[in-house]
Amino acid sequence: MHLLILHLATVFGGAERTTSNLLSHLDRGLVRRITLAAPAALRGLLPQAFDSFIDTSSHLSRGWFSTPNGLLKDARVTGALIQETSPDLVLGMMHYPSALAVFGVRLARLPIKTVGSFRGPVYEHMRRYEHGLGRHLFLRLAVGGTARLADRMIVPSHGTALELRRRFLGPFDRTRVIPNGIDRASVILAAQEPAPGLERLPGDRPCLCVAARLSPEKDLGLLLSAFRRLQDRYPASLIVVGDGPDRGALERQVAEWDLNDRVLFVGHRENVYPYIRRADLYVHTCQFEGFGYTMLEAMACGTPVVATDCPHGPREVLGNGRYGLLVPMDDAESLASAIAGLLADRGRRQSFVALGLERSEQLSIERMARGYEAVFMELAARG
Repeated sequence: MHLLILHLATVFGGAERTTSNLLSHLDRGLVRRITLAAPAALRGLLPQAFDSFIDTSSHLSRGWFSTPNGLLKDARVTGALIQETSPDLVLGMMHYPSALAVFGVRLARLPIKTVGSFRGPVYEHMRRYEHGLGRHLFLRLAVGGTARLADRMIVPSHGTALELRRRFLGPFDRTRVIPNGIDRASVILAAQEPAPGLERLPGDRPCLCVAARLSPEKDLGLLLSAFRRLQDRYPASLIVVGDGPDRGALERQVAEWDLNDRVLFVGHRENVYPYIRRADLYVHTCQFEGFGYTMLEAMACGTPVVATDCPHGPREVLGNGRYGLLVPMDDAESLASAIAGLLADRGRRQSFVALGLERSEQLSIERMARGYEAVFMELAARG
């Protein structure tokens, strides 16, 4: 089988981790050839485990839906790219590349199977960040059309699959839930590396960690509000790993609250695991989340997780609270109390460490790769 993966990102996050893991762990006896179509900026962030690369930078400049005409233009370009590459199957990673793959194949009338891989709950994004009746109608038609025309849809959580069905009329019978997976052995090895910058934090306080893009949907403001409340009950430090548009505002807030000696912004790191491993707790806040890779990474590092119960990933990743602590969304007081309670209870933390390691073994990278392969082989068998 010749597989073409279309992924139009320029930074590395959870969806890019999925593509990276697929490139490294798909059975090359089944998937004999892989072509990666992506911007040149993404190429250097992924393992070079593909057979050929197509730089989409000059052809496909958008990573998200702009206008109907923009979508049509990009779909035609994608159709021509697919026709020239001549794969057996196309995998679109994330919403817009999935739409381009599906509509591109249809417009070019190609006898090629398409798989869309939606990585998060787009309805939750729409209701917060997309405005206007016309805009919502366009997105509903584009996302719903992609789901209905694709040969298969892959999503990382049951909540995301349910949203796709309820909000966009996506077909349940052609939607597959394949949770993200992790290579625990590789994580443990990478976590042993140095963590530059931590020497600036006092060693006599417990330490929290978050690794995320510093952008509105990650809700780091909620974490800082909870962290500020925490200081009166259980003085602690906080490591913030990542970068993004909200970094300046978050740093100013930390300075205004006189927390500079307790909050460390280390910026983007290629290897986040040493920072997560050295923390006493990992805290995950988000407005919406298809899965939440960093929670799984924290569990693989042996770091207990506290997460806000946003739609839809945390509840499923943490097994309804069995493998980590879930707290209500938009409630800084509840988050602060949960963190303080867990820091004060060493026995419960150790229990979450053991259960988290168990969960990281359940959600293995091998299990994820075999799930994708099953979808590919099912379509190949249909001719």
